[in-house]
Order: sequence, then structure tokens, then C-alpha cells
Amino acid sequence: MIRSMEKIESGEDFTTEEHYLMSRKPINDYMPSDFFSRQALELTFRLLHNNHPLLAHAVKQTIDSTTAVSFEDLQSAYTGEMLLNKDVLKSLKAHTIGKIVAVLTAIGEEALKQHNLPPSHMTLLRSLIEDWVTLTEWVLQHTAADTGDRTAYH
Repeated sequence: MIRSMEKIESGEDFTTEEHYLMSRKPINDYMPSDFFSRQALELTFRLLHNNHPLLAHAVKQTIDSTTAVSFEDLQSAYTGEMLLNKDVLKSLKAHTIGKIVAVLTAIGEEALKQHNLPPSHMTLLRSLIEDWVTLTEWVLQHTAADTGDRTAYH
């Protein structure tokens, strides 16, 4: 992943295998979905640090303060450093995760309009956005609804 981040910064192309390895999507669909890739956080930080420094700082704090899941606990389901979704949520909060998804989506939309990223980089960005959306879905599934909220949304 680090080499892949260097490729992004230098403008190099990726192989199909590199794209697949960078995604946190496992080879088999039966793998648990309670993990988030540290590499996805690192790439997100690199993409956000120039134009969205506050979000980048929040991501960097998560990288620095969240402990990776032990290899034994992963049961070799993933090869990279993985973090528990609940730890990422505890550090970033749902609102910040939503903002990250929105900003990454805007970056992707702008790149599509400008045609300024090679297809391999667009594939990488799409995979990163999918990882964040998967985390968002996990947050929605694992966060208790506020039953005391009587706000009417019209």
C-alpha cells in the first residue's frame, strides 16, 4: 500500500493485481466485515491533507491512536494492518466519517469532470470510497437508534 501511495503521488500507473491488493475487500465473501484497513486511512490522509486539513488531522489522529488487530485475531483473513470498525468509529465519530465520504466523492466527481486521473487511479479512488461507504453502513447497522429524538424531518 505504501508503494501504491507513492505511485499516486508520482503519477505512476497500477497493475490490476495492485488494485485488488489495495482494497480491503477479501478474496472470499465470508470474511468478517468488522475491520477497516489502516492503509485506507493512510491513503485518505494523503488525499485530504492539502485541501481538507481538519479532516486529514482527524484521520491522522485515528492512525496514531488506534491499535491494529493482532494477526491471530484476524485469523489470516487479511494481510495488512486492520483496525476494528468500533475503534475507528470511536476516534472519528459518525459525522466525520460521513464528511470523509462526501469529500472523497467530491474528489472523484471532480476528477471525472476534469479527466485528470488515469483510470488506474480512478479505480483506486473508487475502491477507497467503497471502503468508507462499507464502514458507514457498518456504523448504521451497529449504532442504536435514538428513541428519545422527537424531531420531525419534513
